[in-house]
Amino acid sequence: MADKDQEKKLNNNTNNGATNDDYEVAQESYSFWGAVWRRFRRHKLAIVGLWILVFVFIFSFIGPVFYTLDPAENIFEEDVANFYMYKINQAIGKDPGLKEYLGTMLTDFEQTLARANDLKAKAAAGDYQALSELSWSRSDLASAGMQIISMVATYTDSNGNQPFASYMDLTRYLSPPGLPVGAPGHPLGTDDQGRDLLARIMFGGKVSFAIGIASALIAVILGSLIGLVAGYVGGIVDSLLMRFVDIMLSIPTMPLLLALSPLLRRWTKSLTEGMGLGVFGSILPMVLVLALFGWMGLSRLVRGQVLSLKEQQFIEAAQAIGVPTSRVLSKHLFPNVIAPVVVAASLAVAGNILSEASLSFLGFGIQPPATSWGQILNVAVNFINSPQQIVRYWNMIFIPGALLFFTVLSFNFAGDGLRDAVDPRMKL
Repeated sequence: MADKDQEKKLNNNTNNGATNDDYEVAQESYSFWGAVWRRFRRHKLAIVGLWILVFVFIFSFIGPVFYTLDPAENIFEEDVANFYMYKINQAIGKDPGLKEYLGTMLTDFEQTLARANDLKAKAAAGDYQALSELSWSRSDLASAGMQIISMVATYTDSNGNQPFASYMDLTRYLSPPGLPVGAPGHPLGTDDQGRDLLARIMFGGKVSFAIGIASALIAVILGSLIGLVAGYVGGIVDSLLMRFVDIMLSIPTMPLLLALSPLLRRWTKSLTEGMGLGVFGSILPMVLVLALFGWMGLSRLVRGQVLSLKEQQFIEAAQAIGVPTSRVLSKHLFPNVIAPVVVAASLAVAGNILSEASLSFLGFGIQPPATSWGQILNVAVNFINSPQQIVRYWNMIFIPGALLFFTVLSFNFAGDGLRDAVDPRMKL
């Protein structure tokens, strides 16, 4: 009944010459978060960012339901239905002993390696120079119950003597098993270990989202609690807490993150060992590290809001009737500072995702077999070492890099739009 009376009054005001702005003001007083959403929708970049985030979220969390390849599976070991060849690269020509052993045919660098038993058979026959362009398939070896660990060239003559001091491990001469975009069964190709790149990018998106949101949530809880207590209690408690915040803010964050990441990783590994946490054991150190240095700015924001709110009459009335401090903080103060906290949290998620990607790119973040977008970029940089490989394996750099860029940018757009929508002084 009250809703109908409100709507009838608004209709009468409109019919009596009231403007649309008057109608909107009345509606804003009727629902704060409804007004925030209406104002947010007018921020075009924020809406674009929101739709991009929805797409990336669906891609990362729902995509694996339909694209079921294991991101940790090495297709060169597990996919027995496909046929693969390793090509010898130019470095093999610099080893005269190996070149003499395998024969002059190795000047053709497109030649592939034979299976170990074929190689031994030709060596036993003394036919060192007749290594034709042979191939091996995983299915042949799998049918014989064999598992490929490495490909090693050895030769022992009829007297049991080896012509070289030690045998040569040919795997160091082989081109890595990265497949390009459009390879059969792998739309985005594979990485340096033969793992499907699309599956790893989806999994990396889940990890990046989880780390960004979880660390921001912990920072919000910790920062809000410290800010509420400091602003409401005041006095020596406020001074001590704010000086601690100043000390934390003066610490160079990135060098300390680089130092703490491996320590926390070892600590959480020993703590969670045997608990069957799987990938969570790799994510937890990053969440703790980012949350540890992400709450200070938010605590200052909450403290400033509380200092202005605690002089309001509704707070003084609550104190006068003896409402406990914990209830004043949780029921009266925190609901009134939640809007700027939500804005700060949305912006913090973007910063946390970028920080995690930076640490993983430098090798101090997520560790294999788990992956994130930053860790995929780290693998790409270590794998690609020539302009030709950049052209061939561009998918390992530009696809995760683009997803990381647009995700962080979209969080910033959405956060800016939310900040403007919450502020009634902004004209949208």
